[in-house]
Amino acid sequence: MNPRDREAVESCPVFEASQILGKKWAILVLQTLMTPEADNGLRFNEIQKEVSWVSPKVLTQRLREFEDEALLLREVDASEVPVKVSYTLTAKGQDLTPVVEAMQKWGLKHGTAETSHCLGEGLRQCYGCRAEVDD
Repeated sequence: MNPRDREAVESCPVFEASQILGKKWAILVLQTLMTPEADNGLRFNEIQKEVSWVSPKVLTQRLREFEDEALLLREVDASEVPVKVSYTLTAKGQDLTPVVEAMQKWGLKHGTAETSHCLGEGLRQCYGCRAEVDD
C-alpha cells in the first residue's frame, strides 16, 4: 500500500468531515440540536442546559463553527428585549442525522454495559443517553 501524501489526506472527504465533527463535544452539541425540542430552535441557555458539562466558551466555539460550516442557522429576533437568539439545524446539518444515528448504533452494539440502556430507536427518541449524564 502506498502512503498518501498530506495533500491527498486533506482532500479526503472523511478527513474533511472529521475536521468538523472530531472537535471536542461537537457530536453531542449536534445531537442536542437534533432533538424534537430543537425543531423550532433552541436558545444558547437551552443548549447549555442539555450539555451542562461543556463550558460556555467551548459551546460558543462549536456553535460558531457550525454556523461557519452552514450546519446551523443563528436567528436573531430583535423585537424582544432581551434580544432572542436561537439556533436551528440547516438542511446540511440535518444531513448529519444518519451519521450520528450510525454512531449511536455502533455504540449500542460495541459499547459498554452503561451505554446499553439507550433506547436505540434513533436520536429523536434517545433520551436515556442524556439521562446518564444528569445522574
